[in-house]
Amino acid sequence: MAQEETENTGGVRLVTGAPAGLAAALRTRLAPLTPGRVLDGAVAYVLHGTGPEVLDALGDGGDEGDGVADRRPEVDPEAADAARLVVHRDAPAGVLARFGRLLHAAAGPDRSDSAAWLGTLADDVVDATGARSAESREVRARWTPGLLADVARVGGAPGGGTPVHTTLTTLLRIRPDRRWPPRHVLLATEAGDAFLARHAEVVAEVVAAADTGHRRFAAVRCAQNAERHAALLAALAVDEDGGVRADALAALAWLEGPRQVAVLRPHLLTAAPDRLAGVLGRLADLDGGRAAIEDALDAPEGRPLDAERAGPLRRTADRASLATGPGAVVPVPRAVPPGDAELLAELDTRVAAARLEGASFWPGVERWLARTSDVRVLRDALRRAGATDADRRVATLLTTRTTGAFGRPLGAVLTPGDAVRWWPLFAERPDLAAEYLDGFDTRTHPDQEAVDTTHLMLTVLECFPAVPGTLVPRLTSIALGTSRHRLAARRVLGDHAGARDAARTALDGASETARRSAAEWLAGRGEPGVVPPEPGWEFGEGVLAPAARTLPPATLWWLDRFREQALERGVPAPDVDRWLGLARPVLRTAADGSGPVVGRLGGPLMLPPDVPTPGDGAEDAYASDHQLIATLDLSAVPRGATDLPLPPDGSLLLFVNADLEPWPEGGAVYVPAGVPVEERESSPDYEVYEYDTPEELDAELRAVGDLRLVPGVSLPTTPPDAAMLARHPHAETLRAVWSDQTDGGGNWQLGGHAANFDDYGDPVAGSAEPDDEAPLSDRDAWVLLAQWAGFPMSILYWTITRQDLAARRFDRVVVQMHANP
Repeated sequence: MAQEETENTGGVRLVTGAPAGLAAALRTRLAPLTPGRVLDGAVAYVLHGTGPEVLDALGDGGDEGDGVADRRPEVDPEAADAARLVVHRDAPAGVLARFGRLLHAAAGPDRSDSAAWLGTLADDVVDATGARSAESREVRARWTPGLLADVARVGGAPGGGTPVHTTLTTLLRIRPDRRWPPRHVLLATEAGDAFLARHAEVVAEVVAAADTGHRRFAAVRCAQNAERHAALLAALAVDEDGGVRADALAALAWLEGPRQVAVLRPHLLTAAPDRLAGVLGRLADLDGGRAAIEDALDAPEGRPLDAERAGPLRRTADRASLATGPGAVVPVPRAVPPGDAELLAELDTRVAAARLEGASFWPGVERWLARTSDVRVLRDALRRAGATDADRRVATLLTTRTTGAFGRPLGAVLTPGDAVRWWPLFAERPDLAAEYLDGFDTRTHPDQEAVDTTHLMLTVLECFPAVPGTLVPRLTSIALGTSRHRLAARRVLGDHAGARDAARTALDGASETARRSAAEWLAGRGEPGVVPPEPGWEFGEGVLAPAARTLPPATLWWLDRFREQALERGVPAPDVDRWLGLARPVLRTAADGSGPVVGRLGGPLMLPPDVPTPGDGAEDAYASDHQLIATLDLSAVPRGATDLPLPPDGSLLLFVNADLEPWPEGGAVYVPAGVPVEERESSPDYEVYEYDTPEELDAELRAVGDLRLVPGVSLPTTPPDAAMLARHPHAETLRAVWSDQTDGGGNWQLGGHAANFDDYGDPVAGSAEPDDEAPLSDRDAWVLLAQWAGFPMSILYWTITRQDLAARRFDRVVVQMHANP
């Protein structure tokens, strides 16, 4: 029989020559040990318990559980692996205990602690059964936590604990030098769930001392028998880790409402206030939960709650009351399941598995939601399955799920079209809508993108057929404020009589802020005799530069968002305002293509007959290859859209030979309005960065179509120099906050601050320091004319001095390229 052939021995497929009997399998498994006395002694010890001194005779080894295998690499590894399966399938508990001790001793002196042998054995089982084969599944099925506990009992529970306690401690432990596969996979079975339920008290004791990952694992597995683990899950609901809290609350959701209220209400007076948000949200969703919160607020005389605790409790109770106030619920259509049978089948399958998915419910659900017209279909399926948190669990998908593997949260990019499928859910739960309207931190990890829930909910509310009466006061408060959300709040309120009356009252009120906001609101709606405040009023007198103050409110929205996030990062308000003074207007590519057409990309090259082709006559042949990148119609650029002294009309042509070797060359040509032009032959001959030929680049540019630009605003993002840091000590934080802002705009920008590329520096300031022997110029005299981030891994910049721009000396434009090849 050929060596690679196999035979079926004892139900386990073994490499030819691997023994079927336990003794022979054990000898094959231990064959890497030194032949002779050590190997014979090891086999005898494991089978019969004789000669335990062999444990001391074993020399140094490798990683835990692999010490035997590392001894003699010439031993057939397939035969050893197959024999290992036989040992773990057939050996009785006593033999397995001694086998674990021997494996542990063979792992070397760094594993000399005999109390860890049970973990070494568990690791060996997990490794042995990692293959996706029937034989591995058979052995894994035998290795229940109950068997491991029997082995611990027969072998003497390591560490002096009970067998059950030792087993759970062993399985719920991460060793620093071993991350995968984890031992706790032996608990992730029906037998494991039953074991956890039988020993719920011990589980609670062990989990309390476990690491974060295993606390999360325990919370998810305990959902299978949530009643048995109710006390543990309630404790984890206020865990120090946000992920643990979320998974514990998801598990508790499968209990009856009154039971959840009973186990969670003690936390209202005892848990750290910063860990109560999830508990308060759950109680708000349950019958009797609001009463429990009110009881906690009704503190005994002489023992009032501190403000840090009372504040969130009061807000939650007040929001919960919005669900039943006058006009709370607006008419909503009936939820109709999708007609797609495939969608419904997937829905049933995924909801059935929801118990064991914790807060990370249904991987890929965002794709399913995109194919249905009403998210209540998912909510209703969860309700039928017994989930008491169905409304909130579905709503949370807006902040926890992304548009792709590395995309942004659904709620961060929610469009009015997307909001159509979400509004009926929130229309049925105005209290939940109010919670999102008030805003909260959606992150479970500092590196996650926070979702602006206020903006999200205002987008959803614009789909409502009518404004819920209980939300009018909150919406009016936002509409009369200074935040960027005031504009959307006014759109939501529309012609609501009560809101407009409140605005008229605010015109004569004591608050100057409310007076200005009301004037802006009512003037925008054509109220006779009302004069709006000057643009940019919401930032305070003198904060924004004059050119930035004239930007439309929808553009200033981004500066308000920046200010809010900078303050959250701990930057003092005066420093934030000084940085806002650097804001400059720009024109950027429109994300939706709705801006006016101001030009096109690529050829044809149109020049007056007497204007030479850029680069012609250059002494350096390389410098003669200038490729046309864009043609801009300056008459389409609105006055004041940038703070650049651009000509009011005419065409601006931007050129570059986009290559890093030896350097990018380029420039600009201005053609005054009314000057006749003709198409000019242009065939640049150079190696284009990341393109095969200049023609390939030109074809791609032409395919883009019309170039549409809309108003935008920019702040510095390039690394600050010493002078900047002296004026703005928080510059690093501030530029990082602005860099995180994105409206999904495109690659082109006219005016403003240059975009940062890999911290290469500010190309505008760099223009004053030429690489050649030309004299230095004033850094403050230079401005960014245009930039293009359309090349792979690079940004192209066209810069010029403000004086030359005003004099229309476009022949003095400097071109730079920052790239990461």
